[in-house]
Amino acid sequence: MRRWLPAFAYDHPVTVLMGCLALIVLGSIAWMRIPIQLLPDGIETGQLVVRIQNPGSAPRETDDQVVRPVTAQLSTIPGVKQLRTTADAQSASFNLEFYPSVPSDEAYNLVVDRMERAMADLPSDIDRYFIFKFNPADLPVLFAGVTLPETVDDPYHLLTRIVQPRLERVPGVAAVDVRGVPQRSVYIEFDREKILAHGVDVGSVQRGLQADNFQMAAGRIEDRGQVRFVRSIATLDQVDQLRRWPVQEGIVLSDIATVELRGTLSSDIGRLNGEQAAIVLVRREAGANMVEVTRRIEREIESLNEDPRLEGAQLMAFFSQGDLVVEAMDNLLWTALVGGVLAVIVLFAFLREWRMTLLIALSIPFSLLITIAVLYFRGDSLNLLALMGLMLAVGMVVDNAIVVVETIYRRRADGEGAREAAIGGVSEVNLAIIMSTATTMVVFLPLILMSGEGSFTVFLGALGYPVIFALGASLLVALVVAPLVTRAFGQGRARQEGPILRRVAAAYTWVLDRALRRRFETVIVLVALGLLTLIPLRNVPMTVVDEDAQNQFDLRVEVAPQIDPNERSQVLGEVEALLADRKSDWGISAFYTNLDGSSTRGRITVFLQNEGPMSRTEVMAAAREALPEDRADARWSVGFDQAGRGSSRVDFTITGEDMDTLLLLAEEAARRVGSRPGVMNASVDTVESGVDELRMVLDRQALVRYGLTGQSVAGTISFYLRGTGLQPLRMGDREVEVINRFELEDRSDLAAVLDSPVFSSEVGGLVPLRALTHVEGGKGPGSIQRIDNRTAVRIGVDLEDGIAPYMAGGLVREAMSGMAFPRGYTWEQGQSFSVQAEDMQQQIFVIGMSVVFVFLLMGILFESWLLPLSILITLPMAGLGAWWMLWLTSTPFDTMAGIGLVILVGVVVNNGIVLIDLVAQLRAGGLDRHAALVEAGRRRLRPILMTALTTIFGLVPMAVGGSDFVGVPYAPLGRTVIGGLGAATLLTLIFVPFLYAALDDLRTWAGQAIGAARLPPPGERT
Repeated sequence: MRRWLPAFAYDHPVTVLMGCLALIVLGSIAWMRIPIQLLPDGIETGQLVVRIQNPGSAPRETDDQVVRPVTAQLSTIPGVKQLRTTADAQSASFNLEFYPSVPSDEAYNLVVDRMERAMADLPSDIDRYFIFKFNPADLPVLFAGVTLPETVDDPYHLLTRIVQPRLERVPGVAAVDVRGVPQRSVYIEFDREKILAHGVDVGSVQRGLQADNFQMAAGRIEDRGQVRFVRSIATLDQVDQLRRWPVQEGIVLSDIATVELRGTLSSDIGRLNGEQAAIVLVRREAGANMVEVTRRIEREIESLNEDPRLEGAQLMAFFSQGDLVVEAMDNLLWTALVGGVLAVIVLFAFLREWRMTLLIALSIPFSLLITIAVLYFRGDSLNLLALMGLMLAVGMVVDNAIVVVETIYRRRADGEGAREAAIGGVSEVNLAIIMSTATTMVVFLPLILMSGEGSFTVFLGALGYPVIFALGASLLVALVVAPLVTRAFGQGRARQEGPILRRVAAAYTWVLDRALRRRFETVIVLVALGLLTLIPLRNVPMTVVDEDAQNQFDLRVEVAPQIDPNERSQVLGEVEALLADRKSDWGISAFYTNLDGSSTRGRITVFLQNEGPMSRTEVMAAAREALPEDRADARWSVGFDQAGRGSSRVDFTITGEDMDTLLLLAEEAARRVGSRPGVMNASVDTVESGVDELRMVLDRQALVRYGLTGQSVAGTISFYLRGTGLQPLRMGDREVEVINRFELEDRSDLAAVLDSPVFSSEVGGLVPLRALTHVEGGKGPGSIQRIDNRTAVRIGVDLEDGIAPYMAGGLVREAMSGMAFPRGYTWEQGQSFSVQAEDMQQQIFVIGMSVVFVFLLMGILFESWLLPLSILITLPMAGLGAWWMLWLTSTPFDTMAGIGLVILVGVVVNNGIVLIDLVAQLRAGGLDRHAALVEAGRRRLRPILMTALTTIFGLVPMAVGGSDFVGVPYAPLGRTVIGGLGAATLLTLIFVPFLYAALDDLRTWAGQAIGAARLPPPGERT
């Protein structure tokens, strides 16, 4: 059974050759056509975000009128793990986290269903909602900033009618979004004095405008034998038509209001490199090559900059996923190439014969081409994680070929013929290499059983499948191609081992013999090595990713609520000038400023050059020193990008019922945590002491006296301050938004607002608002957050450099341990802590299940449940080497290091399997156990060292390089595998034979004891 496959390959060279050529052609086609992108498709976070815009509303109003009715509907969705809501002055947002068992499409449909039900309970001016879910394919592939001169009359029209269409016509572009530029609208601004003079009911005018500007199908009519359709038309398409709109007899709209077409006046601040700018986001089509698409977009941007219609405007692409992909691919491909060359050099150093070396080296490109073909026909992309898997496989795909070819040439050296050596050599080791390859593959099997959505699962899955396919291809090469190629390279002979290797082999044989004969001393050494692992275990820091590898950070600012827009702009401009002066010294590529007019918190996002003169940590430290000191109108802090899992910003929440009490507790909690060593800053994620509010309390007696309702008066106040939208005007080829409201001087002064009239049917005239209300001052929250219907306040904690996020849990618990809470109030760790806990649980689960599957496979191979335990000893040995390597290289244990540990589970047992399989064959051939162990160790020494060193040297460029995967360095992965495989290889050669002998004795003694127990007493024997 073991001989038929190599015999078929050896005796049918043309068939095998044609099959190989077909695979090479398929792999080449796949290499040219496979989509290239940043991240793999199918990444899901298990979260959906619903956002409802409600501009000009107070947080409490948004909470009452929007959040509560929507939450009542969303809470009925099955499978929701947690629902977090936020109400602020501009919008309401709902973050739904689903259990992993709920499919994303089903979750999306359920949310849409509940939102449609909730829309009937929302205010009439809210007519839409937005649902967001994370998908790498939906992320913009390019961000461009557009600086516009003040002479541009209609920047929105310029960008949407010239820039946007041209970019959308670029092949591979799916959509282009333009943000940060005001759209021209028609404004109807009522004059309070004129309304009072004419005695006009503003509410009646508003209702009339809302009901006008329409067209309606009225049915059909038969006229002279013809059927004609009838439409009622009352459309407005000119600003002058609005001006002449009749309010009442003898009065038109222009008599009581100013009607004009102009741009929106906004206090929002959005600047690129200190200049007013709009942002253009470009998304690609599914399956389009990201690099090619971004290159086409960049060429189109260069062409747009030369368009005379955009004279004075400047487009600049300041972020491109294509650049990230190209840079990362170049690093990965170069790393893989260097690793492959080093692996081939190691092979030649051991074999000292170019034919054998070439034969084994050919398995690298052949296996990788087959892997790319499999990825292509599965519909996968060539993303950075897949490339990392291929790079990891470079040093591993030669292992099977090494064992097979070395065995074939050893048989030839012993005098066997070419055919018999090829077939016999493969049959001798085929079961061992199949099982050893299967053990490497099976470590990824727990991914099928996992339903988590953490970063560890995503990384391991996307990286693991290319490794599985590459190892499967290498097995095909070893079992089918290698015996055939040895026929063509028949003149190649494995040279005798060199003097260094002979001395190593002699020393190893002596040590192995002593270890097998002196078991007590061997046990002491084994226990001592295990205890030594405690040193790095206690000293290696643990984190999620290395923050210094990211290339951007935030400068966060909190401005005082009372300062005007000009002062806010000056506060930001001071730091923008600072960044501009140090742009070259710090290696800044661009910086983008954002501060909403309704918010007191803004940020400047600083993008750093990939190969800048300073690291991210150094730039952040320099920025912290250079920022202006805290003052009454502004407070600056250096923060982190909160979107990344590796961010050094964590959070915790305080929950309860009363918002004022929560704010007081949150401020005290922030003070306590912020004073702890290692904490850079702790702040409440709402406006700290609330925002100033004016509360217009309705007088119910006055309402009854004038025949008014509280709802109608509240709606009138809302109209005076916020205005309302009307049906858009159809002007030529575009629709223009129409907004009606009071003039700025009538809605920016409290006295003017109180003098605003309300029409009373009871008295047949106008009544000022001050006769219906009285005003109270107070404080309101900047935002209202709830977690599962419980009001919550979140405290963000920025950690100092060198403090890993996992350490923050102890810092927060220690700071909060002495704080007393009223009944019904408590604190809990935020989502950032749960993310880290989930990732750690996933790592433990994957490693544990991988060990179980590897044990089951070895049990099948050896037909024993006891002997595989002798090989599993390599796992703690690998852990010993991995932790020592991390400690000696000052490398934290992060997600990539965790993936390295999982891969080690499948890799380090391979040498033990090959060694013990030969022991079983030698014992079956008549050798006693001791002689079989020593002889198997002598024979397998060279292939074991070769397979280990090719893998190690193949990973050296990964381990020593400073490259990263989108801010996540992969050096920890390489260092973990190198350290673990190196230690496991050396210790496997000694301790696996020792434990095999010990467990074999244990099995023998157990069998004798069971047999003796079954014998009848001596007196009853016959």
